[in-house]
Amino acid sequence: MDSGLNRRTVLRLGGAALTVTVLPRPLSAATIPETGDLPAVLRAHFGDQRPEPGGVRLDVARLVESGQSVAVSVRALSFDDPPTSLYLFMPRNPEPFGLRADFQPPALPELATRVRLSATQNLTAVGHWADGRLHAESVTVMVTRGACLDDNYGQWVR
Repeated sequence: MDSGLNRRTVLRLGGAALTVTVLPRPLSAATIPETGDLPAVLRAHFGDQRPEPGGVRLDVARLVESGQSVAVSVRALSFDDPPTSLYLFMPRNPEPFGLRADFQPPALPELATRVRLSATQNLTAVGHWADGRLHAESVTVMVTRGACLDDNYGQWVR
């Protein structure tokens, strides 16, 4: 048996050294980081009123490869007592307020869109009823490669 270094051994050792050098940073980034300041964003839109859980349904993939275009749908859970507005918040994006859609009867309070996500974060959908009630649902979306981190972001966002 040959105990010397051959090409395969050198390639294995080189691959192992590269893996040890490169992996620690992505593995530490794979843990779910703290989300942005969602309470401050909600306070800016709804004052001191806090949403109750339920009432709306937020459908989005829990793991996305790229934050460039993430499919999101929001709908009311009950069409008997529908909300008049649906909101979407993405607190870790440069602009945490995603959208607001207002509905008039007989329109069904349901929407589907695509958003850009800068990083792993909790998306929050909020339904606002005519009598002032707020209901919400949050979903954690893990993003492996974020969007919204473009140098030209400030030129086209406002």
